[in-house]
Amino acid sequence: MKITIPGVKTFIFGRYGGLLLCLLLVMILQPTIDTRIGKLVLEVFFIAVLLAGLRAIQVEKKLLQFELILLITSLACGVAGSLMNHELLFLLGLVGRALFLILVALSILKDLFQDSEVTGDKLAGAVCIYLMIALIWGYAFLITEFLTPESFSFTQGHERMQLWVSKEFFPFFYFSLVTMTTVGYGDMAPVTTVAQTLATMEALVGQVYLTILVARLVGMFLMHQQQPKE
Repeated sequence: MKITIPGVKTFIFGRYGGLLLCLLLVMILQPTIDTRIGKLVLEVFFIAVLLAGLRAIQVEKKLLQFELILLITSLACGVAGSLMNHELLFLLGLVGRALFLILVALSILKDLFQDSEVTGDKLAGAVCIYLMIALIWGYAFLITEFLTPESFSFTQGHERMQLWVSKEFFPFFYFSLVTMTTVGYGDMAPVTTVAQTLATMEALVGQVYLTILVARLVGMFLMHQQQPKE
């Protein structure tokens, strides 16, 4: 049986390639959060993530219109909340972004299981979902800290702790990735029941997703390889 590996070209330039590139850039540029320009650049790239997610999905017209309205509304609320220092608008922007990412992730997940052929584009989509899980839980942690201050404890110095609790997104994204990969450095820990429950759920979802996805992709790959070629 001849085994062919999904092409690198479709992995990079496929439907999910742009979304994956934006997600990776958001992760790589995280060290710039200590500067104002860095925060602005990261915000621009994160908006690019949202737009790339909207471009990547293939859904019915009504659902696409709803997601577009949700995206525009959440971005507008976030910008208005930041400029006017309005906590409710800022919170609505966070919730809107999280809901948008959930819908995009579910749309990609549905697409991954529709066809039996494993392509580079599907592999890129699978990686996108994994990173988007971290983003979604990062927003969940930030919203939890926003609604219930001191939901997390810190072992670092006072200046770093102020960055953690200043309601910046990217430190909570870092904590989300550490939790999902079950690394657990110990520099940040959930202390309230809600925060602990969210952290536990993310650790479970991350591991279950990897297990089921790998099994599914391997099964799809082997099934496609065994089909007779015309």
